Amino acid sequence: MNHDSRIVKKVALFSPARKAGVKKGDEILTVGGYPYVDETDLLFFEEEPSVSLTLLRDGQEQTLTIEKDPFEPIGIEMSESNYIIPCQNDCMFCFVRQLPKGMRKTLYVKDDDYRMSFEMGSYVTLSNLSREELDRIKRLSLSPLYISVHCFTKELKKKICRNPKSAELFSVLEELAAAGIVMHTQIVMMEGINDGEELMKTLSELAKLYPQVKTCAVVPVGLTKHREGLPVLTPISAENARRTVASVEEFNAKMIEKNGAPFCFCSDEMYIIGGLDLPPYEYYGDFDQIENGVGLVADFFNAADYELSLGTTPKGAFSAITGVSFAPFLEKYCRELEKKYPVKIDVCPVRNDFFGESVTVSGLVTGGDIIKQYEGKLKKDIIIPKTMLREFSGVFLDEITLCELEKRLKVKAHVAEGGDGFIKILGGRKR
Repeated sequence: MNHDSRIVKKVALFSPARKAGVKKGDEILTVGGYPYVDETDLLFFEEEPSVSLTLLRDGQEQTLTIEKDPFEPIGIEMSESNYIIPCQNDCMFCFVRQLPKGMRKTLYVKDDDYRMSFEMGSYVTLSNLSREELDRIKRLSLSPLYISVHCFTKELKKKICRNPKSAELFSVLEELAAAGIVMHTQIVMMEGINDGEELMKTLSELAKLYPQVKTCAVVPVGLTKHREGLPVLTPISAENARRTVASVEEFNAKMIEKNGAPFCFCSDEMYIIGGLDLPPYEYYGDFDQIENGVGLVADFFNAADYELSLGTTPKGAFSAITGVSFAPFLEKYCRELEKKYPVKIDVCPVRNDFFGESVTVSGLVTGGDIIKQYEGKLKKDIIIPKTMLREFSGVFLDEITLCELEKRLKVKAHVAEGGDGFIKILGGRKR
């Protein structure tokens, strides 16, 4: 941690921190008696009625006690820290290593940061935790965490992650579970490596830690065309996908019978690979794994139907840009909409030439591929899903901007967030 990240950047007016005497420029040394690491330390005490800080001001240490209402923000904004805990693994399926050259630098950063798992729901392996960091997770009750598991067998785990420490994950999971930490887990399944019997053994071992290990998602490995020098992996076959879905659903049914709640799910992509019907909306419980592509399709159409039930009326003409895997589902839905409403929607699937045709999800479609495949062919306003754009921006993965896309396609682009956002745009509520 660098020194600057311990400096108070701003103290909110009328906040408990300001009333206690905290000032801009103070250096925080300890929070609640423990060394200050980052803003997570302050976040932990927002639930508490008081917190003590040891500060360094003008070369002098002093201790202040902040009195506050439980769940009231403390009111301290810290200087930014750019430090991210790096990943020490060299996983055979690592998506970062499958990226083409020339993309923005941040995309090549391999992190394994438990703080980002807690704050943003990103998956980590916990293979690089120090004893101090593990104790900090327990002390601050950083829950839920999102953890990549992949397999149970230790020797196989070392082979997959190419990091000896990765084989000790289940000992870490047991310790976190004993401390009351809730965990959502994932298994990136590879053909002939961690599927079949190994997959079911892994699910069985994770289930022993229920309810602290609350869910597990089984997702097919993502393979781009940029795998030079990487281990040879084959895409999940349709037969394997069907077999996996059947096994996971059977295991899940037993968990529901035993615990009254679903535990494990295959991602939508696994069903699509296998040519299977997707489960209904109710199957996915609390949708804890939706960011992992579990229940995305069901959630999209449920949200869309709800927006329609509110009286929004689709009308006009649009072109809907989407990934190859979602296109058939959207096509069928749009045809139903056209029967009921004065609307015309052309569904435009985008083949992924940037990453390779085996990548079919909408979130990895690039602006360049949209332009290459549809320039000069579209006459209507287009709708693109928000997942195609970098968060809080109008930029695609290949650095094409939304404005550039509109200019090249010579159409107006609208960005839809979820199924309800899609219907709102059809109903006249534009970007």
